[in-house]
Amino acid sequence: MLGSGRTELAEALFGCHQPESGEIRIHGKTVQMTCIRDAIENGIGYLPPDRVTEGLFLSQPIADNISAEKWGEYANALGAIDRKKVENMSHYWEKELSIALHDIEDQVGTLSGGNQQKCVLAKWLAIHLNVLILNGPTVGVDIGAKFDIYERVRKLAQEGLTVLIISDDLPEVLTNCNRVMVMRQGRLA
Repeated sequence: MLGSGRTELAEALFGCHQPESGEIRIHGKTVQMTCIRDAIENGIGYLPPDRVTEGLFLSQPIADNISAEKWGEYANALGAIDRKKVENMSHYWEKELSIALHDIEDQVGTLSGGNQQKCVLAKWLAIHLNVLILNGPTVGVDIGAKFDIYERVRKLAQEGLTVLIISDDLPEVLTNCNRVMVMRQGRLA
């Protein structure tokens, strides 16, 4: 439920907050995370509960949003981004996730909620991940996009990616999760 500490836990795993205690292990190895960049370097991606304010740059092109985590890799020594690489990667994810769009250079804010959510998902799938945290993955998403996201998440889990789904939508949890934990007042209940 809201106020249970679930988002705080997700944000701590993603390096937004320093946990008060405990440790984070990936593949049995303890990792230290003092910031979001540390989480990303350890292969943790985070789809936030509010894609509009936390997951996207609404006034920027769809291609730039999808490729945002790859800019360092796509930049030359002077910092100029290779637009061809950005476009190729964006077209790949457009097809792979069935993102309905008119032009890859349109502002991401012009897309429907479901297609915006797929862009945030594409941004994380474009990098090497060990863990993908989905916080309210289908909030404000139409039924077709919801099932596209579910299908992709199941495929990722079958391929060995650790996927954490945080949701107050019980059918979503029961349909997509093989282990369920309930939080109350910041603790597992």
